[in-house]
Amino acid sequence: MKDNEKQQKMMELHILNQQGEQLRQHLEHLTEQISNLRQLEENLEAIENEKKGRKMFSPLSSGVFVETELKDNKEVLIAVGAGVVVKKNIKEARDMLKEQEKKMELIIMQIHNEFEKFASSAVNIEEELSAAQ
Repeated sequence: MKDNEKQQKMMELHILNQQGEQLRQHLEHLTEQISNLRQLEENLEAIENEKKGRKMFSPLSSGVFVETELKDNKEVLIAVGAGVVVKKNIKEARDMLKEQEKKMELIIMQIHNEFEKFASSAVNIEEELSAAQ
């Protein structure tokens, strides 16, 4: 293998490694989002099973809470984008979350497949480089 071919293969390997790292980070982000969706589903179930009038602490941001009183345990408000909020009953909200989770799981499968392709290509290039030495 000529020097310019080696350099080209090394560049390809570098690009594949970068793309693989980006996919890995994207997978981590999606996995975290799915975890958050599952936690939200559990929280909705807990709210649905709580008694009206119960005092609780609601988060304002990370580590900051305010004491609240549960007035309605059957409906929630959901932001749907562009500053629009819609009222949904708990079952509708949970169904919506499950649908989002399914879509994310499909995306994760697709990313896993892409990651495997990158990894396989990287191994092939590494073997070619090793054989050329």
